[in-house]
Amino acid sequence: MSTRWTPPPRVWCLLYLLTGAGTYGCGEEAAASGTGAADPHTGGTGKSTDGGVRAPGETGPRANAAGTDASARAPTSPKDGASAVLETGCELGLNQLPDGKGGNNVEQVCYPAELKFDKAKSLEAFKTTLYPLLRAECASCHSTETSGQAPIHADVDPQLAHEYALTRVNFQKPVDSKFVVRMGIDRHNCFGKSCKDANAQMLSAVEAWAAVALPLLPAVPRTVAEGQTVSEAEVLQWIAADRKGLSAADSEFAQYVSLHELHNAGVSASELNLARAGLSKALNSTARWAPTIVNPVDINAKGMVYRFDLRDYWGYNKGVTALHFGGSDDDLFFGSNKTDVRGNKVDSSVLNQRYKFAATVSVDPSFARLVWTRVLFGNVEGAVSSGTIPANIAGFKADYVEASQLIYTLTRPDVYNAIMAIPWYATELEDELGVVRDKGLESYQYVVTEQAITVDARLYYRARTQTGGFYWKTFDIFTGQTDTAHPEKERFPFWAHPIPKFIGGTGGGVTSKSLSFIATLAQPLKTQIDGNAELTRQCEPQSNFGGDAFYNCRYYTGQEGLQQSAEESIWDLPNGLQGYALFGGFNQRRVDAFVNIVRDPRIVRNVDDKSLTTTLGFIPTDLRLNQGGSCIGCHTDGLNRGNNDLRDWLDNDTLPSGETGADAWRNDESIKKQVRALYPASDVMRPQQEADRRVYLAAMAKIRNGMVLGPNKNLYVEPIVWSFEWAQRHYAYKATRSN
Repeated sequence: MSTRWTPPPRVWCLLYLLTGAGTYGCGEEAAASGTGAADPHTGGTGKSTDGGVRAPGETGPRANAAGTDASARAPTSPKDGASAVLETGCELGLNQLPDGKGGNNVEQVCYPAELKFDKAKSLEAFKTTLYPLLRAECASCHSTETSGQAPIHADVDPQLAHEYALTRVNFQKPVDSKFVVRMGIDRHNCFGKSCKDANAQMLSAVEAWAAVALPLLPAVPRTVAEGQTVSEAEVLQWIAADRKGLSAADSEFAQYVSLHELHNAGVSASELNLARAGLSKALNSTARWAPTIVNPVDINAKGMVYRFDLRDYWGYNKGVTALHFGGSDDDLFFGSNKTDVRGNKVDSSVLNQRYKFAATVSVDPSFARLVWTRVLFGNVEGAVSSGTIPANIAGFKADYVEASQLIYTLTRPDVYNAIMAIPWYATELEDELGVVRDKGLESYQYVVTEQAITVDARLYYRARTQTGGFYWKTFDIFTGQTDTAHPEKERFPFWAHPIPKFIGGTGGGVTSKSLSFIATLAQPLKTQIDGNAELTRQCEPQSNFGGDAFYNCRYYTGQEGLQQSAEESIWDLPNGLQGYALFGGFNQRRVDAFVNIVRDPRIVRNVDDKSLTTTLGFIPTDLRLNQGGSCIGCHTDGLNRGNNDLRDWLDNDTLPSGETGADAWRNDESIKKQVRALYPASDVMRPQQEADRRVYLAAMAKIRNGMVLGPNKNLYVEPIVWSFEWAQRHYAYKATRSN
């Protein structure tokens, strides 16, 4: 009698505008997340089994535009045979730390010698404050003596644990430390009585460490004294004086951004640095084909008003002459009677639009004008229950833009999709990026991670691009199709069907030969199933959430057409940062991801632990992971890490058993051979992930070094997330599905 395998409860955040990283959100393990669990059957990874709280004792493409050199940004692998000696390498703009296996992991926070941070004193304080808590609650995953999942902040060696812990603590504002946020907001493997309790314990320990460590850091400078008001009249005078020095040709493309409202509101000096870095990161993250990082210019050395040239970010083009509107399934398929910013009707007919991408990047100031025109319309085209989203552009003035407003606008899903020229189908993006498919199915490196940021497990792959870059794509399935009498029937299809089957979608010319769209769980028309006994048996159809013309298949059929899935794509931009795209059930562009696929704890903070971490299907608050802001906020260090559980568990003979597990193929040597060929082990993928992270971290170093005032160039909070959350509060912009 076979044993059914029931996946442990899972939540995980790809965090939205409210997520991410650096202290906000998402996990360390997120392009796919994962902890390298030893036992998939018992949940022995330390993941919650009771609504986010552990029980006592539970274990816890490079475009080469404008003469850029693609080879200069080729990913570098960690050093072979690296010693256990800590290599900070801060001069590289990143922190290299031993991975316990002879290689290095890379992190963004780094303390160079010239900062004169007394690590010895910090280490001694760490040993008696935070370290005991980390050892007790996190060592089952984040230690070299167990799975060695980075970050290794709970390692048996306190010195190594200290180095990693320094990358996730905010001494200036402990409550924003990622250690604390992971408990209080993400609800990640909470210990104690509840996540609130775990959050309090973590905060107390971090505060005790910070009491010793904060005085060891240099003070963050202010260019304008705290409490001294900067008037709008002064800002306008500074701008007028600066513009006088520009030629007419340059003045047309010059825009100004001011931080004086942030300063006047009393934000701290370190938070002003976040806004400065967030400004540059938002501009460069939406610079689709720009070859290099360009920081805005401080016009009078006061750190208050910055000038940027539209051409530096959007003056490069690949033949785009008109931008496509944002778009969501809510508008395209469920009927909304909406119009886009140009007054055109929003419905599924817009999917017929195509970008005619050129073969190469050219210098094109007209594209910069096109992008800025779209930016000025604001956030008006995303999904909404009824009516339309307000423009939310109060911070755009006649002569300048308030800094948080610009950061907010550039990272809204509809604006981001448009100015990044994301095409309507993933195949078009992949063709434009030059994704290499020369070996058919074997062109990609596949990964399955059980503890992913999604509500269920995750399948994803890494592809190469023709210019030497990378392209990652995920396949995330709907949940909530469970038979309430038999919850064990909830299934993630790729344990039982590990060989990816590329299929044709329902639109966009997607074919199986495109090698772009993988069969997950089919969502066929009711007319396809009704009266078809064999398909009914295969599919065991469930009513569609929307009650429309579709069924949702509980079981994998490999059928072509619409799938119960969403896809997320990540690739390296020519300037080294990352581009992001969300796609839907037939490979079409989306602005958001449904909450039965992935959730953002940061925008549903009032949902109780149990509902957030165990509820399958939709949760009451339909605030969705959003294109742009969610992705940028989560991927604070670039590519997030994930283990290849399918391959590792095959090698360790711990694959899930039962109907929803690997019983059908665990003794089939031909399939096992294919799995080993397609799915590299975690020990192979981890160095590749670190190499991809290096590309991003090197680009971020240019932003931090150019925008952060003072000798300490570290950012302890994701700057875009901090900035647009401030804008939402300041302007009282309400959260909606796509905001």
